[in-house]
Amino acid sequence: MKFSSKKVREEWLKCSRSPLYFINRYVYIESAIEGEWVRFDMWPAQGYVIKQLMEHLKFVILKARQLGQTWLLLAFCLWLMLFRPIAAIGLFSRREEEAIDLLDRRMKGMYKRLPDWMRARAIAVDSKKHWQLSNGSWARAFPTNTGDSYTFTMVLVDEADLSPDLDTLLGAVKPTVDAGGWLILLGRSNKKEPNSTFKNIYRAAKAKSNGYRPIFLPWHARPDRTPEWYAQQVNDSKADTGSLDYVYEQYPAKDVQALSPRSLDKRIPPAWLEQCYVEMEDIEDPHAPSIPGLFIYRPPEDGHTYVIGADPAEGNPTSDDSSFTVCDRDTGEEVASLAGKVQPSTFASYLDMVGLYYHNANILVERNNHGHAVILWLHDNSALFVLPGHDGKPGWLSNSKGKSLMYNTAADAFHDNDAVIHHFETYMQLASIEGSSLRAPEGAHDDRADSYALAQQARTLEMWVMF
Repeated sequence: MKFSSKKVREEWLKCSRSPLYFINRYVYIESAIEGEWVRFDMWPAQGYVIKQLMEHLKFVILKARQLGQTWLLLAFCLWLMLFRPIAAIGLFSRREEEAIDLLDRRMKGMYKRLPDWMRARAIAVDSKKHWQLSNGSWARAFPTNTGDSYTFTMVLVDEADLSPDLDTLLGAVKPTVDAGGWLILLGRSNKKEPNSTFKNIYRAAKAKSNGYRPIFLPWHARPDRTPEWYAQQVNDSKADTGSLDYVYEQYPAKDVQALSPRSLDKRIPPAWLEQCYVEMEDIEDPHAPSIPGLFIYRPPEDGHTYVIGADPAEGNPTSDDSSFTVCDRDTGEEVASLAGKVQPSTFASYLDMVGLYYHNANILVERNNHGHAVILWLHDNSALFVLPGHDGKPGWLSNSKGKSLMYNTAADAFHDNDAVIHHFETYMQLASIEGSSLRAPEGAHDDRADSYALAQQARTLEMWVMF
């Protein structure tokens, strides 16, 4: 269709103002189903991502397979090159040939199918790894172990969870973020690396402890996928592997499915945990104790009793976190939690304040090296009850028998749907506990998992010790 000069100006202005309009109206992508280039008819989830891009700069996007996100983000990069010159685009993928494909086939393919009046006056540079328009905008393709000599307007890291060099790359492209550019990490979960840099960034983004905006896109973000289709994937995975690991990796419905480790050697089956997980934002309660890092999901309610599971640590910068979890004794619901580098006496004082707030909650302290100091502080300074362990002494003895008993109790609660998890990291740590050692894998944390399991154990104890 040939436009008049006036129409061209109008369309140019509309596209310049809205990448959504540009992509929906003018961008073509290669359809794997039809085997040809077709108009990019955006799905609602894709439109949501573009809107987020206009409001934020740093993203970690965790997704199911085949949701068209790579095409979408390349279209956004093309919009920047055309309408926000001088744009500098860095396209990264695990291998060089994959990065070249992003630029040489996909992005250039979209550009070639734009109307003549929208394209640049000339192509200044046109190679497989470097493409520059006459307006000064350019794009380069890199494997993830290079690219540190450039400053970019936009960095896209495709299949980020498959990149073994992501740490190095992020350090190299930091000037992009410092200068106010976009940084987007895109990928589906790689179950072989449960504690990868990509997953850790996503977890931290969920906890609002870094500058990334987390986005999760489930299998049903693609409108042509039906519940029947998904049920078939589940059945096939069970038949082929005896677990749902494949489905959770390729077609997760929730981010916790994508992030959880392989299930076959884990103490608590993912399905048991999932039925007890209800993601919830923490709340502000002016009556709650002012403690840094304290998450409160429900304030104390009249007629309810509460228990606290506590896992103390040394509290220095290189030690494990000290962690406690407060649960409703009747429902098993996680109503509050804390984890951080807190030394024993301070940790004990926090337990005292939170225990008083939750109707004089009983406390079950893990009797490890630092647990003795916590129990002693409570003995000298608190009127709260400290529950006894399986040996009848104050606190829960942290030996193989104690670990086994408390995780058996927690597993039974999850199996019976008699517990509720709200904190994202609590869920992830519980999902990582190995069946053989009852610990998290090497390099991972299990402090929140232990304190939650202790709280579930505390629900079952009828006797207590009063200091």
